[in-house]
Amino acid sequence: MLDETIVYGREIARIPKMATSHAGSRGNWSSYFLSSDTKKTQALVGQNIVDHTLEHRSSQKRPVTVRYRSASLGALTLHDMAYSMFGEGEVAINVERMAHVYLCEINLSGDMKVGLKTADKAFQPGEIYMINADAPHAKIWRSDGRQIMIKVHRKDMERALEKLTGLPIQEPLMFDPHPRPLTGMAATFGQMIDVLSADLDLETSYFAALPDDAAENLILGLLLQALPNNYSHLLANPSTTVRPRHVRHAAEYIHAHSPDQMTLDELVAVAGVSKRSLHSGFRKYYGVSPMSYLRNVRLDRARLSLKETASEATVTKVALECGFNHLGKFAGAYRDRFGELPSETLQGS
Repeated sequence: MLDETIVYGREIARIPKMATSHAGSRGNWSSYFLSSDTKKTQALVGQNIVDHTLEHRSSQKRPVTVRYRSASLGALTLHDMAYSMFGEGEVAINVERMAHVYLCEINLSGDMKVGLKTADKAFQPGEIYMINADAPHAKIWRSDGRQIMIKVHRKDMERALEKLTGLPIQEPLMFDPHPRPLTGMAATFGQMIDVLSADLDLETSYFAALPDDAAENLILGLLLQALPNNYSHLLANPSTTVRPRHVRHAAEYIHAHSPDQMTLDELVAVAGVSKRSLHSGFRKYYGVSPMSYLRNVRLDRARLSLKETASEATVTKVALECGFNHLGKFAGAYRDRFGELPSETLQGS
């Protein structure tokens, strides 16, 4: 087995991965793992969630202590983690790459900061935060705290997305990388996780007894609709109805070529139907015209780029890369869709 790096105190050490996991059986929480040993904590949590470096810092005689348990529910695993500082303390976690895994975190209590390579965004109790697959992740706990995490492999998340949209995945699914309040549909998702967590404490779990992947479909479907992502324009009004071939072909073409200059005549040729039929199909299944659908795809991509962009990027560069040639119209459409100007999104990234 490969060794993994852990940080203990101020020293770097290498330890072998633990050969056993701490996951509960399907539909049941595992017993609690309780420890002040940084090495054991890092190894166990690293195996169950993702490889990472871990540092516990405390000036107290009693060291930082972690309480952790996990449970499996088909494509999902849930992780319940709490830290006790016993006064002043800090826990620093860094993940170089999430390795094909999405991790949704709900802060139940405690002072935390999160981010990509640097933990620079406040993550408050009552907020939810999604870590994207294959992205870096940094977190700092600065007080006693507790959180629930939902881990989903990228292929399982994409399979759920394809079921909801009726379209193949043309580009990686990317969630908005900022903590957000548990309001609206996100509040419903948080309540569902509360119910699920309590259910997993029961000797006979209702969720685990559901047929096949019913529970996973319910939870992932709500998660995809509750948290903003680059497919949100497709998920705003999902339908289980199978979309006609000409509608699917045109939508797939838009996703594959959205940065390119595109005309309605081009989409009509791809779809192989009349303009009227294409308009009617898009209105029925997506609620917008084909060209409005194209604009929304471009706007969603631009927003994600502005939120995750490097410091040298500009609004102009992002707009051009996403297929917008008229910056004034881009700014107006962006504000209408997201309630702020592109420059404001860039400044807040």
